[in-house]
Amino acid sequence: MVRAACPEDTGFPESRHDRSSADVTPVFGRFFESVPFAFCILDRARHVVFINRQMAAIAGRAVEELDGACATTMFPQLGPMLERCYRFAGHGTPLPDIRIYWRSRTYLLSFSVTYDAEGLVAELLIGAMDISREARIEARLRQSRRQLLSSLRTDHLTGLLNRNGLASALSRELRCSNREETSMALLLVDVDYFKNYNDCFGHLAGDRCLVAIAREIARWGRRAGDAVGRFGGEEFVMVLPDTDAAGALRVAENCRIAVERLSMTHPESPFGRITVSIGVTVNDGRRGKPVDADHAARCLGAADRALYEAKDAGRNTMRFSHLSDDHEIASPSFNP
Repeated sequence: MVRAACPEDTGFPESRHDRSSADVTPVFGRFFESVPFAFCILDRARHVVFINRQMAAIAGRAVEELDGACATTMFPQLGPMLERCYRFAGHGTPLPDIRIYWRSRTYLLSFSVTYDAEGLVAELLIGAMDISREARIEARLRQSRRQLLSSLRTDHLTGLLNRNGLASALSRELRCSNREETSMALLLVDVDYFKNYNDCFGHLAGDRCLVAIAREIARWGRRAGDAVGRFGGEEFVMVLPDTDAAGALRVAENCRIAVERLSMTHPESPFGRITVSIGVTVNDGRRGKPVDADHAARCLGAADRALYEAKDAGRNTMRFSHLSDDHEIASPSFNP
């Protein structure tokens, strides 16, 4: 039969292994037609010398059409993969399995190679297994794992990060701040007179209040790297990378105003509505400065000191506290 030219044809001379499917013995053909997976054999010039019906069905072609055809006629996307396989085979390197997505199905391709008497690649054997079901199971498992990890870092009420998620975010951004020598701001937000609000309206109303506040605060922490979470009870934390003191105070004021504009009635507050107090501190990154649990605790302690200054100043305001370089650990910490 006359073979069509293959774009990847190497120009190698034909060997005794270069044969058409008609040359394959009936016993050989019957054996590979009975195997429970798709199978084909390519010569060194990437032409099909044998293909069973399962592999032809995957290609969506008849066996007769593919006999002697270039392999990329079956799967155009195989071109770069085959080049790599033949290159590896020429150097005696083991051929890795390859997973491909073809016509809404997922297949695992396995490769074997035979060599002629001169040690040159003679034939490439390709087996294909439909692993669509397994791939779907793997995808569901990955999704379940992501959901599980997310649930371990997420506050169930507000949907923001919880203490675990905040601890990871703070540690990560502190390391980045020191490595890049950039500023990182930490804001500690506390709802004013929240216990009185709960006593007045009940805990369900208190939960709705926290969800509304969380939504407003989260609006000001949407940049890449920003982390906003519920620290516990009525306290929230914002981790803001690439933010200096002036920028942090602007964000704090925007958050304070946004919560006040919710106009949620609070008869037990001197302001007559729900408000927040905010403590702010900034880590000025220094290369080589260690980041450990003590460092994170000092950051949180500085923000906590600023928060209490805001409360002492009458609440519904914000204050800034410089981060101390001493090793005294101030509470609270992320440990339960």
